[in-house]
Amino acid sequence: MNRLGAREENILNFIIRDYVKNASPISSGRIFDSRTFRLSPATIRNAMLELGDDGYLEQPHTSSGRIPTDKAYRYFVDNLMSRKDPTRNEKMLLEDLAKEIRERHEMLFENFVKSLAEEVGLFTAIASFNNGSRIETYGLEKVFEEPEFDDRNLTVEFSRLVDNIDDIAGKFLEDSFEDRPSIFIGGEKPLHNAKEFSSVAMKFLDNEFGNCVIFSIGPKRMNYEKVSSLLNFIVKDMME
Repeated sequence: MNRLGAREENILNFIIRDYVKNASPISSGRIFDSRTFRLSPATIRNAMLELGDDGYLEQPHTSSGRIPTDKAYRYFVDNLMSRKDPTRNEKMLLEDLAKEIRERHEMLFENFVKSLAEEVGLFTAIASFNNGSRIETYGLEKVFEEPEFDDRNLTVEFSRLVDNIDDIAGKFLEDSFEDRPSIFIGGEKPLHNAKEFSSVAMKFLDNEFGNCVIFSIGPKRMNYEKVSSLLNFIVKDMME
């Protein structure tokens, strides 16, 4: 995917971050009023039109604002997302959990997935595939609080996804992605049938449980930076 011009890229970055935070379509007026850019309203409108023509923005229903498309999220993840460490408070929470895990290793799945799901606000699962499969999930109620699930059809679709979570976990483990958090947006495999959702996943090898994968699933309007940083910190700095 070719890089956008600096102006369009900066505006797209603003739109995605604002939409992730507020879940509301972004208008050119909203961007201008933020005073983030020294650009006229007309220049911002023209840039947004170009982004729309190139497939990065779409207009939901009759709203005057725009929201990011799958292409926009992919561009953000590949080019704009910062690779930062968890905050001090997040690290403290996870380090306390790691200490408990080391002392009582059998509690890994239940406590681990619960704490991570609460921290990222997404449906989260951890699965192992050594001497039979084992999977623990948490966070369904939390993710259903997101405004996307005011749409009953999306709620039904996500519930169907959860009903098949064992198969999804198996697909994540089979998929050959790198030794770092991998992000799957919309219908990108292995979530072919989950076009309205995204997932962040990471595989690791545990001495007791064998091959494992941990992943969070939620609306495409998720905080990819936070979820990725927490997964990376958990697996590389705590689990190995």
